[in-house]
Amino acid sequence: MKIGDRVLIVVVSVVLAGAALWFALGGNTAASPSPLVVVTQSKSGFYQVNQITDDIEFTVETPGTGEGADADHGENVVRIHDGHVEVVEADCENQLCVQHAPISKAGEQIVCLPHGVVVQVAERADDIARLS
Repeated sequence: MKIGDRVLIVVVSVVLAGAALWFALGGNTAASPSPLVVVTQSKSGFYQVNQITDDIEFTVETPGTGEGADADHGENVVRIHDGHVEVVEADCENQLCVQHAPISKAGEQIVCLPHGVVVQVAERADDIARLS
């Protein structure tokens, strides 16, 4: 092999390695995906959409539907922070929504059945059917 052949092999190898690295790191950064969204809704009509990158805490109130003034009335406190979503407080008896691990990936959800509250992560709000 001549010196020119060796130089050509090194140049081609460097170019191929650079292209592989560019694709491995995401390729075209101008077309980076938009952040995921968190859709929080209840059977009583509450509907809110936030980006998963938000740092926010809010309360979802569900009106009572049973016998008595406060029957079935409920509150769930939802917190979005550090790219995760969790229910940090609820006044239902079973507390399953509060005990649920924080969610952060599209398709994951936290449900509070007693209050009819659903918190879901999606790529777009249109990906989730509204409760009625």
